[in-house]
Amino acid sequence: MEFSFPSGSGSCRNQKHSRIVLGDAGMTLSDRTNFSKEDIGGEILPILTRGLYRDTLDSLREYIQNAIDADATEIEVSVDPDLVSISDNGTGMDGMQARRAIRLGVSDKNPLENVGFRGIGIYSSFNLCDSLEIFTKCAKEQTTYRLFFNFSRIRTQLLREQERRSSGIAPELNLEELLSDSVYMDSLDDGPFEDHGTMVILEGLLPDVYYRINSWDQVEAYLQNSVPLPFNPEFRYQKELTNKFEERDYRVVPLTLQMGTRKQHLYRPYTNGIFQFGGIHPPQYFDLKEGRHNFGFAWVCINDARATIKDLDIRGLLVKKYGFSIGDRRFLEPYFGRTVFSRRITGEIIVQHDGLIPNAGRSDFEGGSVLQRFQEYLPKFTRTVDSWANTIQVNDRAREVLSEAAFELDDINNRLPSVQRDRELLVALNVTLSEIDRRLKPHRRRLATLDSEGFQKCQDLLSGSQQFVRQALVAQRVSRSKLEQEVVRAVQRETMTPTRIEQERKENIPEDLVGLLETYGLLESESLRQFLRFLDDNVLKSNLVGDIYAKTIVELRDHLEETL
Repeated sequence: MEFSFPSGSGSCRNQKHSRIVLGDAGMTLSDRTNFSKEDIGGEILPILTRGLYRDTLDSLREYIQNAIDADATEIEVSVDPDLVSISDNGTGMDGMQARRAIRLGVSDKNPLENVGFRGIGIYSSFNLCDSLEIFTKCAKEQTTYRLFFNFSRIRTQLLREQERRSSGIAPELNLEELLSDSVYMDSLDDGPFEDHGTMVILEGLLPDVYYRINSWDQVEAYLQNSVPLPFNPEFRYQKELTNKFEERDYRVVPLTLQMGTRKQHLYRPYTNGIFQFGGIHPPQYFDLKEGRHNFGFAWVCINDARATIKDLDIRGLLVKKYGFSIGDRRFLEPYFGRTVFSRRITGEIIVQHDGLIPNAGRSDFEGGSVLQRFQEYLPKFTRTVDSWANTIQVNDRAREVLSEAAFELDDINNRLPSVQRDRELLVALNVTLSEIDRRLKPHRRRLATLDSEGFQKCQDLLSGSQQFVRQALVAQRVSRSKLEQEVVRAVQRETMTPTRIEQERKENIPEDLVGLLETYGLLESESLRQFLRFLDDNVLKSNLVGDIYAKTIVELRDHLEETL
């Protein structure tokens, strides 16, 4: 997406941005329209006093929202370094629309069709920069419109007025005159667009926001969770989710971020790396329906290990409306019956109900009967997710037990020839085989469905090994030749070759107390982690030596699995 400024319109700020010189010099002006008292709406007081949004980056979101409302198919955000531009190839604005855009607290947008609808989004950078400049052009007109907002001048005058009032001096500020001198629209014969589009320029970033906006990691993370971006092509479920979004008429928009010489496309923050084994469980989809209300749909992925997702920025479900985030991923956690499942999943709730309208700060929805019904529905939805997640985790637990049993039985079967005459070892192996049988027993019916072939091989190996050990114990005087025949048959039995996933599961079993508790997301405090590390290294490992310590960790893991 390329933009070029009209020749002679101003000096070049750098190789990526051209700065439009304020005033008439160098520009061909057809007309100028200043702010008037009719342009002041009821939302002006909170805008000019406390600011509009909680996060400085919310301003970027507002201008991106405007681009999406204008049906843009390409958006570019560029920072370099105290100038920010947001460019799009949307429909742009004609003269009447541009004139209406400078109004403050007045809007003609339909809240059921557009995200920004309070007449305040265009002023969202009021507390971020010295000036705001917008160039816009629609296809049906040759004129480019330039909107200019001198925020620095407005803030200075408001501060002086505040000081006068604090000193008991009579007010003298005329707000209409101040805005008329500071906000206006110019009509240009040419501009940075060949056909249509809009470019928003924030110039003179204030110190409080400069470093945050110039941090690639912070801006990228914010946009990934706040803008309707596409899925990363390398995410294994990208095509499936993209097709689902198209099926549900849910639009995403390509966005490019540039800072200095670094420039790249941004995607939703989901990658294979957030899952322990790369994401072996495909997304699950849920229709969000309650009576006559169809709130939208949700997609959910669960970690492929029975452990919390370690990336806090991805863990949990994110509520979205028009593609933009409502609150954060902790929003739904209180609704889950088992908090551990909220921390083992990731995904999004896509709200499509016209009656659910985001509030100004995008922290929640505006009140009303539809919101009440939605809030009443959410616990039912999370219970459904709980049930689905529990089924997956129980299945994974069964597979894990089978995998562990297969490794142990394979090792035992290989040892049988060397222990055939050692009664003590035979007794110990008999106890171990009984323990393996006990662990498999609760999962037999499930495993017969999940992996009938693998389960049958394991059962055959278990039965054969038990039979060999018991016969060896009760028939120590069996002839050497007969015993050797039994040994040969035991060695020749088909062993189970572990799969890659089984090997990875075995390798990822926590080896100590701290690692185990981290797997279940139970160590949020660094001081607690340090204390338990000291306790583990200096007390438990010193007194529970060898296999006793390892067995204790396994027993504790099984207990956590049953109780969490």
